[in-house]
Amino acid sequence: MRLFLCSHFKQVGTLLKDEVAGKHVLFIPTASIHEHYKEYVASARELWKEMNAQVSEIEISSMPINEVQKAFENADIIYFTGGNTFFLIDQIKKTGVDKFIEKHLKAGKWYVGESAGAIVCAQELSYIKLMDEVPDDFSQKDYSGLGLIDCYVVPHYLCPPFKESSQQIVDSYLNLNLCPLDNSQAILVENGTTRKLSV
Repeated sequence: MRLFLCSHFKQVGTLLKDEVAGKHVLFIPTASIHEHYKEYVASARELWKEMNAQVSEIEISSMPINEVQKAFENADIIYFTGGNTFFLIDQIKKTGVDKFIEKHLKAGKWYVGESAGAIVCAQELSYIKLMDEVPDDFSQKDYSGLGLIDCYVVPHYLCPPFKESSQQIVDSYLNLNLCPLDNSQAILVENGTTRKLSV
């Protein structure tokens, strides 16, 4: 299983450049669709293209599931943008995309997650309520995540406008294996080992 998790892909994505050229990236901006600020989505899309990736974009909350499945089959790298963590995990689970993620990671494909796309990889997500609001129409019975990692990413650590909320999470959840990442850091999970990277 190979994962690259970060706060701000535009700042750290070049750490993956040797893995990216010529590869087919499945770009999934679902977490961002109800957000007012979306500049990070455009900047990430631009960086993937600058690194000579072939980018295909899908929106899992509205696309027919058979088309989503085909898009996953054709991808080498699966990329989830930032946005609202709880909206994203709700859509991933409602659509069955969690099963696609599990299948394709086992097959050796990369999972790349930015902010919300990184947070959802944890076992449980309630800790991030200090940073993200739960939508009124959230349909899951609990706040379980994808369970891909044994740590809990805290993105944008001490970075505006999340300086206070990110520190509040760190102060409030001393019992969790938190992994605070500022916008210039990422974690790489590969072959059972986890490393923190910086640019």
